[in-house]
Amino acid sequence: MTSEILLFPTEQSLPEDYLRSNFWKCNFTSADKPLQYWILLPETVKVINVNAIENKELKLTTLGQYSSIGDIPYLEVQVFYEHIAFEINPSDWLIKKLAVMGETIINVREIKGRSTGIYVDILTRRKWPSGEDMISRFTVLKDSDQNRSGANIFCSKTTCLEKDYQEYALIMLQIVANWDFIYKSDWQMAEFLFPFKYKFTESVSFFVPESWNIKFDENNSNTFSRFLIEHNVKGISTGVINVHFYDLLTGRDSSDIFKRAFSRLSDFQHTLSQLTFEDSLNPLIKELSVATGTLEYEKESDAAFLKIYIVKSAVGWYYFEVIGPRPNLENDYWEVNKRTMEIILDSFNNLEFAQKEFTIKPQIQTVPESASKKNSWLLPNWNRI
Repeated sequence: MTSEILLFPTEQSLPEDYLRSNFWKCNFTSADKPLQYWILLPETVKVINVNAIENKELKLTTLGQYSSIGDIPYLEVQVFYEHIAFEINPSDWLIKKLAVMGETIINVREIKGRSTGIYVDILTRRKWPSGEDMISRFTVLKDSDQNRSGANIFCSKTTCLEKDYQEYALIMLQIVANWDFIYKSDWQMAEFLFPFKYKFTESVSFFVPESWNIKFDENNSNTFSRFLIEHNVKGISTGVINVHFYDLLTGRDSSDIFKRAFSRLSDFQHTLSQLTFEDSLNPLIKELSVATGTLEYEKESDAAFLKIYIVKSAVGWYYFEVIGPRPNLENDYWEVNKRTMEIILDSFNNLEFAQKEFTIKPQIQTVPESASKKNSWLLPNWNRI
C-alpha cells in the first residue's frame, strides 16, 4: 500500500456543462425486467459485453462490462448481481464479496435507508497478477424481484490504474453515483415484513421478516413475558432471538436486566464483552445497551455467535439475545440474523421507521487478511451485528 492518501470525493465538482457533454446514458435491457438497469458512462467508455457471465466462486453474475477506448488511461466498469432469498444489508453483502475478491478497503461511505437497510460506497485497492495496483470504487443497490421471491443485490464497480486515479476520481464518482433499476419496484427488500404486536406494560410492536417464526411462552404476564423468534432453512435452525420483556421496576439499569436474563446460560462456556451504550436512530428507544461474544457447545466442538441488546423504553425493559452461526463464507445466516435484529430495533414501537435527526458514524472496518479462512472472515472484535 502506498503512503499517498487517495481522494474519496462524495460531491461532484465537475461543471454541469462538462457532465452533460461528456457522459451518455446506457440502458441495459438484455435480461428480464427485474435485472434491467441504466448507468451513466463517459463518452470514452463503450460496451464490451452484455451477455451474462456467471462466477460460481463469487456467486455473482456479471451483466454488463464496459471499457475505455482509444489512447486514454484505462477505465473499466462492471455491473453484477446476486439473487438473495432472505433480507440482508447490501453493505454486509458487498464487504463479504470484497473479502473473497481480495480487495483491500481504503475508504467507506455508509448510507442508511429509512427501512431498507444499510448501503455503502467503497474505495478499494488490489494488485493484479501483472503487478499493477488497481483502484476500484463500488456502490450497491437492492430491489425485490417481481418475477420470483427474494431480491437482487446489484453492484457497480469502476476500476482504473492507481497512477491514473487522481485524474479519474470525479469521473468514477459520477459513474457509481448515477445508476439505478429501469423497472424499480416499490419494495426494496427480499421479504415482506409482518408486525409483532403484544400488550405488555405498554403496547409493544415491531416488524419481523416473514421467514421468521415467533413462539409465545404460555406463562407470560404483565411483569415478565418471554418469546422465541426463530429462523429455519430446510428444517435447520439458522438463528434464534430470545426475547424477554420486563417491567421498568425489574432493574435499575441494563446490567440488572442482563444478570437476570443471562443467568440461565451462565453454565455454558462463553465469552462476552462488557455492556456498552449505543446510539439508536429510533426515537422510541430511550436507551440501548449491547454486548457481543460467543456461546460454546462442547458436544459440537463449536461456538455460536452471540449478541445481546437491551432496550429501555419509557415504561419497560426489553432483552434481545441473538444466537446463530458466526460470520463465514459458506452462507449468509449471520448477515440475515444481523439484519433481522436491525429491523426489530428500527421499528420497535415505531412501525413508521421514524428516525432521530442525527447521523451515526460508519462502523466499517478493514477486512482481515485471513478472509480466505472458511470459519470466519471477520476479526474477533468485529461488532457490527
